[in-house]
Amino acid sequence: MDDSIDRNLDTIRRRLAELEAATEQALGEEDSAELILPAAPTAGSYAEMTETNDGLRRTHDWSTVDLDAALTAAQRTEFERWQARQRIAWDRDDLVAVGVAGLIGGLAVWFDATIDRGVAKGLGALGRTPRMRAWERAGKRLPIDYTGPGFGGRAHRVRSAGHDLARPFEALSQIRNGEFRGVRWDHGERETVTVSGRFRSVESNAQALVLWVKHLAADFVTPMSLPVPGSSLLYQLDNRELRKFAHAVYLGPSAGNGLNLRSGVLTPSLSVLATEVIVRTHVHAKAYLACGSADLDARRRSLRRELLLSSHALVGAASLSKTVARFVTLDDKRRWLAVRHVNVPVLLRIGCLAVENVHGVRGRSAAPDWAELEQLLAERG
Repeated sequence: MDDSIDRNLDTIRRRLAELEAATEQALGEEDSAELILPAAPTAGSYAEMTETNDGLRRTHDWSTVDLDAALTAAQRTEFERWQARQRIAWDRDDLVAVGVAGLIGGLAVWFDATIDRGVAKGLGALGRTPRMRAWERAGKRLPIDYTGPGFGGRAHRVRSAGHDLARPFEALSQIRNGEFRGVRWDHGERETVTVSGRFRSVESNAQALVLWVKHLAADFVTPMSLPVPGSSLLYQLDNRELRKFAHAVYLGPSAGNGLNLRSGVLTPSLSVLATEVIVRTHVHAKAYLACGSADLDARRRSLRRELLLSSHALVGAASLSKTVARFVTLDDKRRWLAVRHVNVPVLLRIGCLAVENVHGVRGRSAAPDWAELEQLLAERG
């Protein structure tokens, strides 16, 4: 449902007001002139009636809509109840907005590696600032940075819990106790490694938390960034293929070109942000042009959810298509590289919007409960 019903109600109200004014004038004059009023529309369909009324609005320059004057308070309440259950149909502008958002998101997916290199370069410049240098120095000699046998190398951050955002309590416990704990696999045999006595001491849990946050922030802006949350758990499982996968995906073909917190979350989030800005700007601007206010009612919020879901779905489809294409074309030893192209933020956003849309549709189509029916009958009684 579009805004034509609002315009039609307002036009009918204005025409009735003209008719009442002309009638009063005729009754108050003994010899009144012939009343000249626009003919009532004889349209047989709603679209024809709307076209006739819109023509009258242009002729009389009726640009505003005043439903408070067209409806009584009770009628306005019932109208708003009915209106909240209606869906605004898409028009050409909505399709264009979805297409533009999908195109920009698709380009971001196609050039994701190039965009990520630009993001990494910007974070590298941030890492060279005095503040980040100070944070890097503050995080020195912590047990979570242990790189002894079985825990070193360029991908050492995925080999233990200290840099895994999904395991904060284990990381803080190691810092607080000055003790490194990790799991090492030697020829299929699991070995628990504990190292202490060589790390700095921490006086409180609060200090441990501050040091951990500073350390992770300093590591995040480096080319290798931080592993995706939960990666260290995969690396410690009793499954060699999963351990190889977790290590290889984070390591990448070169420094910073694997799947990490920057390339897997931060960079893909830019396309999500761009889609949100485009669609939300379109919906609010459209509401402002139609109603004189950028505030959204229930129907326009529902329209916004629909447009956002469609736009993000286009980007998600592009992401999955590129991932599958890379998986098929790469050789067996490098197929894990395809995982990097999965846009996790957009998939999560699609899931959230799908749930919101389902709840919205159910809310509009569901029958009123007994309490609502009782209240409605009481008001009408």
